[in-house]
Amino acid sequence: MIKAQILVVEDQAVTADLILEVLKAEGYDAQAVDTLAKARARLKKAPPELMILDRSLPDGDGVDLLAEVRVDEKLTGLPVIILTAQKDVADKIAGLRTGADDYVAKPFNTEELAARVEALLRRSGKGGEPATLESSGIKLDREARKTWVAGRDISLSAKEFDLLWFLVYRKNRVLTRDFLLQHVWGYEAGVDLTTKVIDVTLSHLKQKLGAPAEKIVAVRGFGYRFDA
Repeated sequence: MIKAQILVVEDQAVTADLILEVLKAEGYDAQAVDTLAKARARLKKAPPELMILDRSLPDGDGVDLLAEVRVDEKLTGLPVIILTAQKDVADKIAGLRTGADDYVAKPFNTEELAARVEALLRRSGKGGEPATLESSGIKLDREARKTWVAGRDISLSAKEFDLLWFLVYRKNRVLTRDFLLQHVWGYEAGVDLTTKVIDVTLSHLKQKLGAPAEKIVAVRGFGYRFDA
């Protein structure tokens, strides 16, 4: 089953091919174009459900296209991830202020890109995410916000539940601290923020989970992974 249609606007063939490979492996219908002109034509003909947009393109800045999308009543709700080699905070803020929903700098971690796409589609109501998850003795019900461990109902805070949901849903894959801070705690992309909030929440979560807590491992220099 196709999860969603995604348009990739990227002029570097190697990067575009890598993104398409990642997205198609995740079950998305992904297509790529290499100029703003081709992107405009594609958006006019058949709008996708999400767009990954490079900033530096042969015929202009991707932010200019983003600005056009945000004033087009047919496209204004289109989720957009800005992709760029520029790491300056000012450039990130420019993209976000123009209306980008998320921001990924090159070189990027392919697992994180897939997770960001998934999270953004879910927030926009287009992700097709399951209502329940079950792995390693843990069962989660997203709509009821309930958690069971070995059949026993346990009480989690809102952040504990969201953190566990992300880890189980993306099991066996590393989620970076930056990704978790954005999608569990709501911090903006690209903000250089040092905080212990993840460690504290994770510590409380593990205490409540008991034995399955051993499945949550820290990956030094990257983030956390749920080993199913």
